[in-house]
This record gives sequence, structure tokens and C-alpha cells, in this order.
Amino acid sequence: MEIKNSRNWVRFTQEQAFAGTCSITLLAFAVRYLLHPYIEPYAVFHFFIVACLLVQYLYGYKFSAFAILVSIGLGNYFFVAPYGTFDQVSHKDLIVSLNFTVVTGVAVAFMESLRRSVYARELMLKVMASRHKISLHRENDRIFYAKKTNEAWAILEELLTDFDKIILIKFGESDYKLEPLMYKLATCFQIQNSTEQWPEAFAPEDLPVLTAYLNGDDNQRPAQDSFSVGFCQGPNQFVRHRVCVDRFSFMGKSLSLLKLA
Repeated sequence: MEIKNSRNWVRFTQEQAFAGTCSITLLAFAVRYLLHPYIEPYAVFHFFIVACLLVQYLYGYKFSAFAILVSIGLGNYFFVAPYGTFDQVSHKDLIVSLNFTVVTGVAVAFMESLRRSVYARELMLKVMASRHKISLHRENDRIFYAKKTNEAWAILEELLTDFDKIILIKFGESDYKLEPLMYKLATCFQIQNSTEQWPEAFAPEDLPVLTAYLNGDDNQRPAQDSFSVGFCQGPNQFVRHRVCVDRFSFMGKSLSLLKLA
């Protein structure tokens, strides 16, 4: 990944960077000026080197180059004898200035390269983290739909496996489907009868428990898995069979299967 300039990672505006560069350079000058009576004529540019590298780290190479130029002027004018003038610049003074410029410029170049590399890695980590988050969302969706598919398959398997034992199917709140086995067990109930008349196929005293099982009402039904219910085969004639109710959630609605136990 190629990062072309420091504007991509610097968190400061151009005005803030310029003000910060001037402040850091002036701070280095002030420290060197206060120590000048004690260390002259040594360490002319040492404090300026630190300032230029700090400017590079915070604001990029352009402002660091500006700090280098300002530091050369301040150092030669105030800390190279004769002080307070640019006259009588000796060969030694030129070597010191050139040494400062080369050393600081090389250090700035290396820091610029490192800053680009660090920014590129940080950006790559952000991209990888974003892609990882997307992949987690997709995996969660896949698991969700796989679970939904498994639930649908479990219901289908239940229907296919115990189809000959299913008596009645209740889907949702009021959608009932009567299976052939119901007409076989409750001979008094005819095919032409309306689906809403299904309670007539059972003994009246068993309807509350049967309805509670079909509706999933735990407060009104016994705790056992299966129970006995009477199927009407004539006036006041009932034949009792053990039945059970399996409940599922399908397409956002409840699905109840009444079948022989």
C-alpha cells in the first residue's frame, strides 16, 4: 500500500502545524540561548536537531524542512562567533551547518519512511478488522439461516415420519387441518363437516385439556407427555385413545400436531 504524503496521518490542520513548528523551534532556540554562556561554542545545533525530529514526528517532512532552514539561520546568527552577524563565515562554520543539514535531513527521511509504514500498517489493520467484522456478520447470518433450515427440516421430518399417526394439525391461532386418521377414529365426524366443527369429534369433557395442549397453555394442561381422549363414534359413544401433541415454531407461527401416542 503506497502512502504518498503525511497529510493522511497528521491530525493537525496546516495552521496548527505551522504554529506548532514555530513554537518547537523557538523553544529549542530559547533553551540553547539560556545555556549559551555555559556551552559556547559547542552544541550549536544539537537542540535544533531534536526540535526538527519532533516536528517531523508530529507534522511531517515539509514542516521539518522549514524548521531545518530556520534552525540554520538562528544557529549561525546567535551561536556561531562572531555572534549577532553573518559576516566572516568560515570554512568551519559551513562544515558545521552542512553537517547539521545532512544528519537531520537523513534522520527526517528515515522517520518519514517509518511514519508511512506505520500508517500503512494501521490502515491495513483497520481494513482487516472491518473485513473480519463483515465475515462474522455473514457467519452469523449463515448460522441463523442454517438453524432455520434445520428447524424446517425437523418439522418436515416429523410430518413425513409420523404422517399415518397424525390426527389434527393446528397452524397459528385458528387454522386447523383434519387428517384421514381423525375420520377413522371419530366415525361420527364426516368429511363434509366444516373444519371449525372439529370439537364435535371428541368427548366434551376432554376438550379443555386437548385445547390447552394445542394452544401450549401450561397452566391448564397436565404435565404428562401423553393423555387419553375420547373419539366420538356415535351418540354418547366414545372410544378412548392415548394421544400426544408436538409443538413447533414455523414461519413465525405456532404449529401443533395431534397424533396417536
